[in-house]
Amino acid sequence: MPVTVYADVDYKGKSATLDHGRHKLDPSMNDCISSVRVPSGWKVTLYEHADFTGEKITLDADTRRVDGALHDKVSSIVVGQTDEWEDDGSYIFSAENGDNWFYFEDHTSGS
Repeated sequence: MPVTVYADVDYKGKSATLDHGRHKLDPSMNDCISSVRVPSGWKVTLYEHADFTGEKITLDADTRRVDGALHDKVSSIVVGQTDEWEDDGSYIFSAENGDNWFYFEDHTSGS
């Protein structure tokens, strides 16, 4: 079950569904993640910059509003199952997966 990120708080607005791996938000939609659905047994680390640097936060549960320094500032994301993370919070990453660009999909109706 993959992670879903949303452009607006409370799981609203445009969204993108992400599976395992490292993902970069398309530059045309940069810095607009406001909420995240994280299924049980999964973790996601949100990074401020597209090169997986800067401020970061790791989530292991649904987050209706990404607060603090990363609210509407996320540019890259690492997604994995809980058992794929090291004790220091780093993701055990398989290099063959590479980095993936992603775009938001508009799932709103009538607007």
